[in-house]
Amino acid sequence: MLHCSYCIAMNDIVEKVLSSVDPSVGFNAREKVRNYIFLLASTGKTHRQLEHLGKAYLREILQPDPRYSGC
Repeated sequence: MLHCSYCIAMNDIVEKVLSSVDPSVGFNAREKVRNYIFLLASTGKTHRQLEHLGKAYLREILQPDPRYSGC
């Protein structure tokens, strides 16, 4: 299956984000990060910004701040 260079670059960013925290991240978290990165990319963020924001988002998924739990 052929992919465009844009998709390959975005998937590389997703893999960098995931490998920075825990290589055994579940499928659900992987999909959330992937969707988030692709959404942010549409706003014109740079690759470096996408990687930084993706790491912060993944940390929040894996270790949510209890102050914002909604309870």
